[in-house]
Amino acid sequence: MSLSSDTVPTSPSAGAKPSQSRPSSRRFVVIDCETTGLSTAGGDRMVSFAAIELADAVPTGRSLSLIFNPGRKSNPHALRVHGLPDHLLRHQDPFHNVAQDILGFLEDAVLVGHNVGFDIEFLRHEFELCGIRWMAGQSVCTMQHARAQVAGRASLDAVATLFGIDVGIRARFHGAFVDAEITSRLFQKMILGSAEMLAVPHLAPTNQIDPPPLVRQPAVPITHGIAGYAFAVTGELTGLSREAVMARIQALGGHWHHSVRKDTDYLVVGHAPGATKLDTAAARRAKYGKPDTIDEAQFFNMVAASGTRRRA
Repeated sequence: MSLSSDTVPTSPSAGAKPSQSRPSSRRFVVIDCETTGLSTAGGDRMVSFAAIELADAVPTGRSLSLIFNPGRKSNPHALRVHGLPDHLLRHQDPFHNVAQDILGFLEDAVLVGHNVGFDIEFLRHEFELCGIRWMAGQSVCTMQHARAQVAGRASLDAVATLFGIDVGIRARFHGAFVDAEITSRLFQKMILGSAEMLAVPHLAPTNQIDPPPLVRQPAVPITHGIAGYAFAVTGELTGLSREAVMARIQALGGHWHHSVRKDTDYLVVGHAPGATKLDTAAARRAKYGKPDTIDEAQFFNMVAASGTRRRA
């Protein structure tokens, strides 16, 4: 779905109609994608894709939930939306490995999405990069229909809530399958006029490859504090800014490294870590025997132990 918000006029004109008429075909595929950013022209790529099939207003049980290596980093705003760290994505297969499966799933279907033009454009771009010429057929945009039918914001959260759909699952991240599932219920109710909105069981990415562990178990259990040791951080630690972590380390007698150096003792790995620091840490460890990669629980145990033991 689009990363941008959208607002509809508070007083739509009487008899306003969406730009797309109700389709005559009865096979629908609700789609959603997450991307590295907003612009295919700027080189942004798809990181995940979901599709849910409906026959008339009823989910058939056929769906797709896929994740890809986009070949580039997500911009910070996109990462905050989809929550898929670069370290995870870089270990996935590229889009072209499943392009034919997606193509077959979409064939002869009316595509449905919230701001569906965004998803169609990224699909077209990805197929083009695979050497596949693809043009979407008929489509239905639930955002466009919302503009014609309701007053207020036309974001997926706002419109779905208006129609009694629980969007709490989107509180942290806007996963492609979650958004497609919410959109499918919205489509059933708002456009097809279904009395009951049938949900689809959540489907995690079926092609996901688990990356190597981010955190190494240190050869010797860590029982010492911060003082005398050098730290770098990648990703976000719970409730602490990067500046606050640096200040805490220095106040406890430790050393802060903005990048991973040969004398860095520990790389603290938080949420959505950067692939560059993880790769550098692995290379430094192979050559110099450090740094160890630790999670934030291990780091805060060291904070708690500070003052009880010092580096020899």
